[in-house]
Amino acid sequence: MAGLSRREIDARGHPVWAEVDLDALRHNVRVLRDRAPGAELMGVVKGYAYGHGNPECAVAMLEAGATRLGVARVAEALHLRDRGIAAPIHVFTEPPVGAVAALVERDLVATVYTLDFARALSDAAENAGRRVKVHLKLDTGMHRVGVLASEVPDAVAALRGLPGLELEGLWSHLAVADVPDHPFTRKQLDLFEDLCGQVQRAGLRVRYRHIANSAAILSLPEAHLDIVRAGVAAYGLWPGPSFVGCAPLRPVLSLRARVIMAKDVPAGDRLSYGLTYELRRDARVITVGAGYADGYDRRLSGRADVIVRGRRRRVSGTVCMDQFMVDVGDTDAQVGETITLIGEDGGERVTAEELAELIGTINYEVTARIPSRVPRLFTGRAPA
Repeated sequence: MAGLSRREIDARGHPVWAEVDLDALRHNVRVLRDRAPGAELMGVVKGYAYGHGNPECAVAMLEAGATRLGVARVAEALHLRDRGIAAPIHVFTEPPVGAVAALVERDLVATVYTLDFARALSDAAENAGRRVKVHLKLDTGMHRVGVLASEVPDAVAALRGLPGLELEGLWSHLAVADVPDHPFTRKQLDLFEDLCGQVQRAGLRVRYRHIANSAAILSLPEAHLDIVRAGVAAYGLWPGPSFVGCAPLRPVLSLRARVIMAKDVPAGDRLSYGLTYELRRDARVITVGAGYADGYDRRLSGRADVIVRGRRRRVSGTVCMDQFMVDVGDTDAQVGETITLIGEDGGERVTAEELAELIGTINYEVTARIPSRVPRLFTGRAPA
């Protein structure tokens, strides 16, 4: 769902919304850019900008100094192009061959790592009278996608024979950069340097080499090279526990919801599915208009805190698809009040990292799973 104003959220009866602070996003991009002054910064906006929303986040990143953007899928890139974004957009994964025409027509930067796809892309580019910029993905040990080290010479030879392609860059991805001083990271960096050298010695001069993700931007200056890819840290989320507080990053997203029911319930009664929560005293119980269909995980039942009038209160009983309940004791909470699920209120803060730890995942997933039915309310200076 596109960004809505506060008035539109109220008029449409949305009981839950995400507030996205574009000024905080710009601030974070500038902080990360300053960490790698010799490199261009790519703003990674895949996954609907990690759940924060596009094209607003993409534009804000470019305004703050990003020179290019990164997405996972062609459809994500087309969404940005359709909204007038002209900056280079990198597609990190080879799409089905049916999408090569769109890659060519919309001037996207393609990732290549298989010969079949590279041939199809070259043919489409030649038919259109163009050359497509491509970045060859090198597998330095994560083994997700990319050309294995032993196959790089053959890949380079194949690319030489594809006139529709311009090899602009070489790149790879770090598997454990979020763990400081992990020996595998050094192994990957050394292998990447060696493979880049092989390509250049074969006579192919590439403009860009890039391997640094958010963790590497913050901790590995030797990995910065020509481009750094700012993803999770740009949104004020920490790449790992050991990074907390290592830079003046500001959280970008808050998740708020309304009280949609408030009632006084007697001691001894139980709440929600499974009746897992028993009231030990007469208490005010509020129903909050958010649930697991809004990305608020069912595993937070009875474990997570929300903020009610500046005070932490525990989710009481099972999180439902669209609602959950909170025992607020003798607090006279009323229908229509705003509850904070992620974010700050009255000096208290619930972080995405906190929720991730409770459900055994990472902060990226907590924000990326907030679905399109939850409107984004963009705050701060609006993108130009």
